[in-house]
Amino acid sequence: MKRLKKAAAVLCAVAAVIAAGAFVLLRPSPAPAERTPLQEDPPAANELRTALEVNGVGGSRFFIQSPDREALETVPVSQFGADPGSKDNTEALNRAFVYCAEHPGTRLLFDKGVYYVSGALLLENLTDVCVDGGGAKILYDYGSSVVTLRGCECVELRDLTFDWDWDKQPLSAVARAVKVKGEKNTLDFVFEIPEFAREDMLYAISQSDPDTRTYGAKGVYVETYDGQNPDVIKSVEKIADDTLRVTHNGALAHFAGSSFILRGTAYGGSLIDIYDACRDITLDGLRLYGGGGMGVIVGERTSHFALRNLFIGPDPDHTDTRFTSLDADAVHISDSDGCFLIENCDFSRQGDDDVNINSGVGWIHSVEGRTVTFEADGSMNAEPGDTMAFRDAGFNLTEDTAVVESAERLEGDMRRVTFREELPGTVKKGGFLFNLDNTGGNYVIRNNYFHEHRARGLLLQTSDGLVENNTFYKTTHNAIKIIMDINGVWHEGTGADNIVVRNNKFIECAVIGTEIIEVGTHLLDKSNRSNAFTNIRIENNEFRDICGNLMVVNNVNNFVFTGNTVTLGDAFRRDIGQGRAYFLRDCVNVDFSGNTYTDAPALSFARIARSSSPFVWLRVNLSIDQRGEAAK
Repeated sequence: MKRLKKAAAVLCAVAAVIAAGAFVLLRPSPAPAERTPLQEDPPAANELRTALEVNGVGGSRFFIQSPDREALETVPVSQFGADPGSKDNTEALNRAFVYCAEHPGTRLLFDKGVYYVSGALLLENLTDVCVDGGGAKILYDYGSSVVTLRGCECVELRDLTFDWDWDKQPLSAVARAVKVKGEKNTLDFVFEIPEFAREDMLYAISQSDPDTRTYGAKGVYVETYDGQNPDVIKSVEKIADDTLRVTHNGALAHFAGSSFILRGTAYGGSLIDIYDACRDITLDGLRLYGGGGMGVIVGERTSHFALRNLFIGPDPDHTDTRFTSLDADAVHISDSDGCFLIENCDFSRQGDDDVNINSGVGWIHSVEGRTVTFEADGSMNAEPGDTMAFRDAGFNLTEDTAVVESAERLEGDMRRVTFREELPGTVKKGGFLFNLDNTGGNYVIRNNYFHEHRARGLLLQTSDGLVENNTFYKTTHNAIKIIMDINGVWHEGTGADNIVVRNNKFIECAVIGTEIIEVGTHLLDKSNRSNAFTNIRIENNEFRDICGNLMVVNNVNNFVFTGNTVTLGDAFRRDIGQGRAYFLRDCVNVDFSGNTYTDAPALSFARIARSSSPFVWLRVNLSIDQRGEAAK
């Protein structure tokens, strides 16, 4: 141990000497220019509306309008035949929403009670309307979108609960996997609740913490999805009231002895869709207790929206039997026009991410004259008149733009766009394009609690974001991920600039051993040679009880990590690299300084940043030593 400490001390001394020369000989790339912050003017006075001012990153400002309930005419849903005693309220509620579209200035009020619906609820072209749940609950077992807003302006949904009908079909179950002696590739799944032992509960099998029955076992994680691996399960037989016997292809051999959350679906529709250029939409005080897919999806150029005081988690009255909420993302925002707020929310127990913010990116397959054929998922919009920007094959942003003349969808994920003007020679096969008219930027995420769910906390893939005063607890994967991700299934992220993450708490995050924060590009699991992310600042946060790496960072120009407090803690087994930061490919202008390590020894590997760039490595580690952080 003494030799190790001595070697580390010598290494630090050598680094300091070499670094002095390196600063002279090696000049870092220039830092990117700061963006001009958005400064919206207050909206014109309107007796039916109130306006919320939102102050974001870098002094930006935008306004979100909502209907003034005191100025609206109250109309009960019972006027249209909606009744908690009815077997199905779908048609009655849709009649009420049509009335609201025809009568701007309406407050549609529910009586308290449980309203069952069997189909889609459509709010289309509503203006200055408040749908006030009054504490009521909508119960459903409908497999597609439950509530859809299209072309709405200044609409609020408030004080309403949505719950899945578990009596008809449970969303999930907890079971223990037991190896069957003498049987090859055979497991018994023994269910805690016998009535949930159904053969259709094996679509998704995700390891859980056996003590808390939440997603994510400490330090290890195994799972399988039937949709991604349809050949894994060969046969299923119910051999007892609480037991399913599963024969598999060998892929589940290492599942034995662990506890799992089982689900019958993962992307079986969504609860609330907000589409078709909606503007000034507020969801306030909604409770989303269960659903077979995502909670809230926002897209198709929707802008200026607020998600406030939302609760996503199991029904508090059934926490002894229901251990999941939604089967996919809590909130998914894709190809919006941005300017949104997420605050004072509580998201937990869902089967995917807390909040995924992205804009679609196209991967160019061919260029013929003014026509580009590219690959993109269903979220990317391209319409005549839109302005497209381009990145080269290395994902470096070019100065070229072009205006769409026509657009069409081909088979699968292929698209074709013809532009009004001839394209420059820099637009080539293997490059990328994205829509400048819906980049999804300018957002504030504050004062939320994100915890105990299957995947990542926040995926931040658009620009001008402020993330502050949130608590992240026991996320299974990364707490924050700033990425571009093309994997053959989805195509998300166009690069991002000007993101600030400050004054947050990260406690027991990335429990399976991944890094708490990841920044980088993923093109079919490979990193692009670019600085796709610029001006990323992470400051004054608290990181506590760390399982694996603190950070892995790629593809950034001007990355600042300062004023943070890092406590390795005792929640996880100590590891040689626990709490370490990695700066790998294509990182320049990195400032990793002024941070406090409360329980890492002075020569701990946690204090040594690793990098593929000698210049970054020297600069960062010299900063750690010079500022006294490694001398405590």
